[in-house]
Amino acid sequence: MNSPIYTLISRTFKCMYMLRHSLACIGLKCAGGRVQRVFFIRGRDVGVNVSPTDSGCESISGVLDSLNRFLDGEDVPFDPAVLDFRVCTGYQRGVLRVVMGIPRGSTMTYAEVAGAAGGGPRSVAGALARNPFPLIIPCHRVIRSDGKPGGYQGGVDLKVRLLEMEGAHFKI
Repeated sequence: MNSPIYTLISRTFKCMYMLRHSLACIGLKCAGGRVQRVFFIRGRDVGVNVSPTDSGCESISGVLDSLNRFLDGEDVPFDPAVLDFRVCTGYQRGVLRVVMGIPRGSTMTYAEVAGAAGGGPRSVAGALARNPFPLIIPCHRVIRSDGKPGGYQGGVDLKVRLLEMEGAHFKI
């Protein structure tokens, strides 16, 4: 198991953290004790190591721990109550609700999500490309109709690794 390293990315944005993990470097922005954005960080390492309690975002410590355990391969139930869905469009919220229901080890196609949420496969792909909560809302479990992984904010290699780690069936 990796030891989590939480990093305060900016003293200006006191609730913006980075989680370093061997699979990915994850940024997390919070406000009012709720997650507003999870993002993948590539390139230069920035920040100062701190505990989430150092900057007034104590409730985010559990989210960071859960993300770390998830990346370690654990089946982690994320609580959607910690997410600030106000950053999403109405359509995107509907798509994300469907995706939240995809169990670990399972996948849905973009077309199947569209059937459940409305719209078409491309509009679903667009909503997921802008998913502000990747990993917490498992958009990596949505694949193309031909069984191939499709795109992912964290890169296709990470999407494939996550699907393999969860035991999902797909084509490479």
